[in-house]
Amino acid sequence: MPVTAQPSLRYDLIYEGAVRRYHDGREVCCDTPKGRAEYGRRVAVMALRQHNVCGLGPHLLKQATFEHSDGRGMGAGHRDDRIVDEEGEPMNCAACWNCNAKKGSKRI
Repeated sequence: MPVTAQPSLRYDLIYEGAVRRYHDGREVCCDTPKGRAEYGRRVAVMALRQHNVCGLGPHLLKQATFEHSDGRGMGAGHRDDRIVDEEGEPMNCAACWNCNAKKGSKRI
């Protein structure tokens, strides 16, 4: 049986149920096929925005991943998958898998 996101009082579903928008403005892509596709789309947009340069090192992106600049918090409690903030300024970045793994949970 396919997994579907359920309605909640804590968040609203946007992008046809692919993303949860919490009342503090954070967005979290759901663990569904639509959510994973939106997550991948956001990584691709960040990579283009960065001209395919890794957000953590001065080299071209190899196997781009989503780098959460402010971390995701314990159990992803502070995760924010937005790529632009309320003022339209870029946030988060695309990073190489290796660079992202080396950085770990430290904040930039």
